[in-house]
Amino acid sequence: MTIREKAPAYAAPSGWNALLPKRIARERVSGERRFRSVVVGAGYTGLAVARRLAELAPGEEILLLDATTIADGASGRNSGYLLINPGEPSAGAAGFAGEWAVRQMALVQAGVDWLRELVVTNAIACNWQEAVPAITAAATPRGQTSIGRTRERYEAWGVATRDYSAADLRHIAGTTYYRYGIQSLTRALVQPAALHRGLADHLPTGVTLLENTTVRGLSKTTPFKIETSRGDFVADRVFVTNNLHARAFGIGCDRMVGIYTYGAFTPELDRHQLALLGEMPEWGILPAHRMGTTMRKTMGRLLIRSGDSYERERDPSAVQAMLTALYRNRFPAMRTHEFEHVWGGLTAVTHNGAFLFGEIRPGLFVSAGCGGAGVTRGTIQGKLLAELACGVPSQLLSDRLAQNGPDWLPPEPIRGAGAKLQIAWEQWIAGAER
Repeated sequence: MTIREKAPAYAAPSGWNALLPKRIARERVSGERRFRSVVVGAGYTGLAVARRLAELAPGEEILLLDATTIADGASGRNSGYLLINPGEPSAGAAGFAGEWAVRQMALVQAGVDWLRELVVTNAIACNWQEAVPAITAAATPRGQTSIGRTRERYEAWGVATRDYSAADLRHIAGTTYYRYGIQSLTRALVQPAALHRGLADHLPTGVTLLENTTVRGLSKTTPFKIETSRGDFVADRVFVTNNLHARAFGIGCDRMVGIYTYGAFTPELDRHQLALLGEMPEWGILPAHRMGTTMRKTMGRLLIRSGDSYERERDPSAVQAMLTALYRNRFPAMRTHEFEHVWGGLTAVTHNGAFLFGEIRPGLFVSAGCGGAGVTRGTIQGKLLAELACGVPSQLLSDRLAQNGPDWLPPEPIRGAGAKLQIAWEQWIAGAER
């Protein structure tokens, strides 16, 4: 099979990654060309697969490939929220009944717990914060009603939460834009590019990481021949963990689409300007509507993230104008509303929020279709995929296997037209939550 779809050439680097020292990519190829397992995609999912395989089968050689430099891709472009939100009810198994949300949250919480353990054990400096306020906030009456219903669901699931009044939000974040909020299902806030780099730099012995290595072909049966920009490799098992780009292998082509979202960082702010962003040194605000605006006050800067586009990155000047307006609306008193870094990121979205997961052909394993909370969901899905391949049973794996897969999507141009209409409609519904 020849691979035609390539990883996106983003218009700008991630601001998170730009704040870190320049990375020297691992591109050195040893003489070894035969591996027990090859993992394609070194995002959070692929890192978790490789790590868990090395734990379960010490002594086996594992090759981990990525088409970009670590943290240059989607894994280093998110907002750094470690969320345990459950997916859509339609993604759960019918047998879960009323427990679908609780079981999904338990899965994702296991991902958070494993990440915390890895950060502590390996002393990964990623600004891991668990005590920072992380709030879902509403700017409109419609948004407030929606958050109220969310609060009721949390209570039904046995999840404790907390209310935030407009005055509370003004104290915390320094803005009068929001009228009501609740504590979100965020378990930690991190610097995502630093976390991604740290996990990659502390892989177990036995894992060989090759960055900036493009897969150009993959045979259909085992032993698999993997053709790459650095030569050919052979493996007994292949794990496809490159999310949307699994489509390049003919996987999930009629199950997931690509959506770009956009983020920006202000320059580092002085003490007076930081005070205008509230009395708390760090905070996070998630929107009441999924098409709304996410923000963080972190590391002496403001992060703002919003906007959605189908399969194609928007013009950088249009993105900057859009994010500048959203920033100005929320914090009109700031001295300037300029950004130091503006970037886009691409993720996979499925119609019902479900993932592709499992062994789709003998020896070929896949986890793809993550449309959000990819740090935590990707981590636990990668771990469980490795355990599935090695025959290690668990309740978490059983629950994961019991969940539904992604719904079918119609072909283009119907698919694209429908997606664009839905984005426009939901942006209109979101209104001032954007």
